[in-house]
Amino acid sequence: MTAAHVRLADVTKRLGAHLAVDAVSLDVGEGAFVTLLGPSGCGKTTTLRMVAGFYQPDAGEIRIRDRLVNEVPPHRRNTAMVFQEYALFPHMTVAENVGYGLRMRRVPRREARRRIGEALELVGLSGQDRKFPHQLSGGQQQRVALARALVVEPEVLLLDEPLSNLDAKLRVRVRTEIRQLQERLGKTTLYVTHDQEEALAISDQIAVMQAGRLLQLGSPSEIYLRPATRFVADFVGLANFLEGDVVDAHHVRVNAAVVAVDRPISQSGRVTLLVRPEMIRLVPTGSARVENLLRGRVATMAFLGSLARYWIAADGAEWVVDVPAPGHEVFRGEVGLLLPRDRLHVLSEETRQEG
Repeated sequence: MTAAHVRLADVTKRLGAHLAVDAVSLDVGEGAFVTLLGPSGCGKTTTLRMVAGFYQPDAGEIRIRDRLVNEVPPHRRNTAMVFQEYALFPHMTVAENVGYGLRMRRVPRREARRRIGEALELVGLSGQDRKFPHQLSGGQQQRVALARALVVEPEVLLLDEPLSNLDAKLRVRVRTEIRQLQERLGKTTLYVTHDQEEALAISDQIAVMQAGRLLQLGSPSEIYLRPATRFVADFVGLANFLEGDVVDAHHVRVNAAVVAVDRPISQSGRVTLLVRPEMIRLVPTGSARVENLLRGRVATMAFLGSLARYWIAADGAEWVVDVPAPGHEVFRGEVGLLLPRDRLHVLSEETRQEG
């Protein structure tokens, strides 16, 4: 990633008696798409609002291009924010809504018309400039809010759960459009969501937050495959956990079984192994005994179209196993669970206590 365009250093914010953001440090590279991900109340929106200038941090520093902006008002930061509720003016046309920020900046009328037209074209709303918000679909209203942010030509684009008011299919389509537009413009973007799939699908990096703290920053694959804590592992996607004791650098004893892992284990004592549902293979019970094979029994199954999801009792625990592109074969009764050693991730005693 390039040098930091936006930098937060030990940023802390209290809202009344509540510690909303707790010493968060984060670098956002120029042109990067970074998502703040976490459950409600974790501090992600408060963090975004501090970058925008709506809140001042109680401690720490916020810099944009090395400029300290802690006390700089929002309109002088060259950032633009798209809100969850869009905040469109119902009595204004699309063009008037998009051009509102330009009018506040006293941009000449001819220049404003040109920029409004370009912004509407960017978001696919050419020809809709005379309509009012109530005449638009939810997806179109979201695009108007995005155009209003882009028309002021901000250095940094800030989006606070902009898709939460859309239905599931439309969310997928619009999030793809936002990502494609961001890549085309090369705009540094901070995006807030609680939707794990959304974060994985569109981000260059994901910052997972909990209780005001930043737990892990990494690429989508790093967050999903090598989570730093049990909370991250459990929050981002479905996860199966095995508690066990380290035997040596590549083996963990889990109850009566010894499970092998590829990546060397650097600690001794108690650990937790993580394996995602789609990484486990189901095999008939008559299969030959091989490494990392557990015996279990199918409790129930759900057909979800692109996959079949099984809940299986094995080794004293309930496992979730996803079978991609399921055919006509349905597993019932006794089955074997094959755990691929290269897809088992080890959480230490310290990190598995998180959350």
